[in-house]
Amino acid sequence: MYADKVPRIISYHDSWISLDPIHGCSYQCAYCVLRHANNTGVRPRPIASPDECVQHLLDYPFFVLGYTPIAIGNETDMLHPLNREYLVQLLVALQSARVSNPISLITKAPLNDQILSRIRAIPNLKILVFLSYSGLGPRFEPNFTDRRFRENFRVVKSHGFPIVHFWRPLMPNNTSVTQIRDMLSYVSTVADASVIVGLKLHPELNRVLALDGRLRIPSRLMDVHGEWLEPEIIERIYSEASLLCPDYPLYHHTSCALARVLAQPNHTATIFRKDICPPSHCPKSQRAICEQSRGMPSVAEIVNALSALGRPAVFRSLPDRIEVDDVVTQEEFSYLLHRLNYPLKVRAIRFENLYRGSIHLDQEEATIQ
Repeated sequence: MYADKVPRIISYHDSWISLDPIHGCSYQCAYCVLRHANNTGVRPRPIASPDECVQHLLDYPFFVLGYTPIAIGNETDMLHPLNREYLVQLLVALQSARVSNPISLITKAPLNDQILSRIRAIPNLKILVFLSYSGLGPRFEPNFTDRRFRENFRVVKSHGFPIVHFWRPLMPNNTSVTQIRDMLSYVSTVADASVIVGLKLHPELNRVLALDGRLRIPSRLMDVHGEWLEPEIIERIYSEASLLCPDYPLYHHTSCALARVLAQPNHTATIFRKDICPPSHCPKSQRAICEQSRGMPSVAEIVNALSALGRPAVFRSLPDRIEVDDVVTQEEFSYLLHRLNYPLKVRAIRFENLYRGSIHLDQEEATIQ
């Protein structure tokens, strides 16, 4: 059994720590990563109280107060009407605990002034709103309309929250030149940045999606973990953006959009990634911020980061990477990369959940299922 079928309150993803005190989603999107655990089209269920969730966060060994980005709700849509009261209570509890970390709310639920006013009224929280809008249409997202997706941008913008457009999942069905132009023409006027993301893959999930019939996953990818996003689609999007909205921030990594919106250095070493950083549509001002933070961590910084593992770990500092001679869990790897912000190589990664992303690409030859 995959760990994703075991309820978890906290997990460490590519770009942030995910808080997931509610599991299950009433929506029935065809591509949802929750489908393999039968968690779509079901009533959301809390697995911890808001106060318990905050305590789990504060006790989590890889949480750094004031630094580690937080996302709330990767196992549900926290802004679904059934979850809103819980979300407000959780945000109040985070505020009471003086959590000053960036907090991302990810949603495609229809939003209104009432819920956004309640969230805005909670002081001293650094909240960003990630609005999912794929352009796939009701065949793949039967609970939504294009009009409602676009209305979300308007209402969130009216309340002054930073907006990141989650353009996902990108597949052949929503990446024709016409579809790309239509999406860019709209979001570049209402969002602060977009992140392009392909279909999330996992062998067990892939078979569930294939049986559905609406998604056609190439046979060569049926046993693949990670993201399906063909290089020509990425190139097509960047090319059209260069013509339509050359100054609009457009990224292929969530952490880059976080950095841009927060005007902070990226924390996942993407500045060293030739496949991620140079092609992105990133303003010169933001590139300068990331460039100023570029550098090899000191020995003391490396030792301090490794101490969180709670066991001895041998490392080497090389000009182009830090090598750690140890088998680490997926979450330990994410934590170390975030703390060091430098290319990281380990003996092997023990993957424990479905959320496997591009930060692990250089480790694929040394992974443990």
